[in-house]
Amino acid sequence: MALFLAVSYLLFASPQKISPHTSPACFLLAGIVLSYNIAILLSWIGFGLAFGIMLTILSFIVSLIGVLKIGCYEAGYYAWSFVVSSLLGYSHWRLTKLMESSSGLTSEKLEEDINILSDTHNKQKTEIRYLDGKLLRYLVLKDVTEAFTTTLLLEDIAKLIIERTAGTIKKQGRVLLFLADADKQELMLSASHGAVKVKGKKGDIFDRWVVKHGIPLIVDDASSDFRFPGSDNEDPKANFKSLIATPLLSGNKIIGVLRMDDISEKTFTQDDLRLLDIIGNLGAVAIQNALLYSWVEELAIRDSLTGLFVRRHFMKRFQEEVRRSERKSVELSLLMLDIDKFKWYNDKYGHATGDIVLKHIASTINGMLHVGDMAARYGGEEIAILLPDSDLKKAALLAEAIRKKIGDEPIIVRREKHNVTVSIGVSTYPKDGIHEEELVKAADERLYKAKSGGRNKTCAE
Repeated sequence: MALFLAVSYLLFASPQKISPHTSPACFLLAGIVLSYNIAILLSWIGFGLAFGIMLTILSFIVSLIGVLKIGCYEAGYYAWSFVVSSLLGYSHWRLTKLMESSSGLTSEKLEEDINILSDTHNKQKTEIRYLDGKLLRYLVLKDVTEAFTTTLLLEDIAKLIIERTAGTIKKQGRVLLFLADADKQELMLSASHGAVKVKGKKGDIFDRWVVKHGIPLIVDDASSDFRFPGSDNEDPKANFKSLIATPLLSGNKIIGVLRMDDISEKTFTQDDLRLLDIIGNLGAVAIQNALLYSWVEELAIRDSLTGLFVRRHFMKRFQEEVRRSERKSVELSLLMLDIDKFKWYNDKYGHATGDIVLKHIASTINGMLHVGDMAARYGGEEIAILLPDSDLKKAALLAEAIRKKIGDEPIIVRREKHNVTVSIGVSTYPKDGIHEEELVKAADERLYKAKSGGRNKTCAE
């Protein structure tokens, strides 16, 4: 644009200053001036401030010398146009610089916006990955919840808790489940997962800390944690260094502890502890349901007063044991026990005293039975005892031992000591019968014989 304006100005102004009588040298000088103007504009446009000023001054000097030498003052008049060309060139250069500066600022702003958008995008990607991870873990927890509803057996629930904990948190090390023993008031190892052997079957200082405080626990280094100066059951340096643990709560009652530990330091994070706590809460509900189911099941098969099995369940088990003895060709014995003068105790002291006598005798019998043996309340004061894999001799010896122990341990009734006695009849498979009804009949007959013979006796033949 600047070049176009300069050329237009020179072309239209020339006729006014140069007459027909002007010499050829003046025409030549005018052409040179025009060329210099064009060169000045091109230098400003192409090379910038310093080169444009330098060429302007040089052109002015050269033109001035030419005018003086050839004496063409009309052509020299155009030398002042160098200033116009220079101003036009400077304007172009300045405008270009302003545009470049504006473009640079715009570019920097765009770059800054791009960086901000890139950071935002990266943060969003990180958040999405984090949310994806949480979603995946929640789906896993949903699967855990569904798995816990597939069984009501405590042993199966304990195994599921261990397996799902290891599969959800996915860290190296052991998974331990301790359940509280209501009778002994202590923790007992219920299930475990991991290569390192568990030495403390009743838990250690870390598990007791969780029980005492009732809150989750995370330890980065068990050997240097100020809360635990030493472990009484396990050496942290040898078995584990980091751990997480959470209490299993049923209402306000702690029913167990779920724990993970590892031989490396700082294995677990707060997120791992939160997951363990969630699994622990779900597991506690499942364990409580299993315990309630077991309790209800026990109510259905046990006598509420004595704790002995009820007759219906006893006869079912009796039938199964007779079939097993038949298949394996082994003997089986049955004891039928009756409390001597039980009606007299009830009539004289009341039924509450009779209940005390029944509970005392049931407790004594349960304390003398072996694994696999079974005692049931067969009738009012009549108790049946099933002895699998026992011949007549072993059964008679056990019956006599029970009779003597009951007779030797007095019962306190209204501040008075009473020695209650029992009579026992014994029958044996297959000698006295091959069906449970036959064995019950034979044992009843011998029980009647023992009572008829003076009571407080054992009759096996």
